[in-house]
Amino acid sequence: MVRGRKISNKEVDLEHLQPKPVVVAGKGKDGADLQVRIHFGTHTVSRRCEANEIPNMQDENNRGRIFCEERYSFSLQLPSLMAAMVEENYFCWESQDRNRAVNFAAIDVPRQEVRTLVDGEHRLVYFYLTPSKTDQFHVELYVTSCHVRTVTLQRVKRRFNMHTVLRKCLYDGRRVP
Repeated sequence: MVRGRKISNKEVDLEHLQPKPVVVAGKGKDGADLQVRIHFGTHTVSRRCEANEIPNMQDENNRGRIFCEERYSFSLQLPSLMAAMVEENYFCWESQDRNRAVNFAAIDVPRQEVRTLVDGEHRLVYFYLTPSKTDQFHVELYVTSCHVRTVTLQRVKRRFNMHTVLRKCLYDGRRVP
């Protein structure tokens, strides 16, 4: 994600969506700290184009998108919310999205309330993990999107702790999911 971008003749500051490092103490190999770098995709600040709309930005796959003020406003909190999700070991679930599996987590509630999360509308973040190709980090966490969606979590049987999926990526050396 670039730092600043002109969208519909308006300069939009995207500095807050630069990759963010997060350390998880003692969760790496042999009890070392686990170094995670969080990346933010364009879907965190944009929405899908409707049939009659002209896109004003492009996503990572060069598909047209529409800048969304609501998503942008929420994205200002996203780096600190994602860091808390990793550090505080939030629950996450696996979901199929257009024939590709992704993880998702509810980030609109404190971690201690996730265990009693009620069905309904929640701010969900969608992400996947890959092993890092750099020496500074162990795992790269890619936030693909974040938006409000109605969920029925009672139907989702398997949930995972964030630290579990991070370690799975680290130890298996492959994308999760």
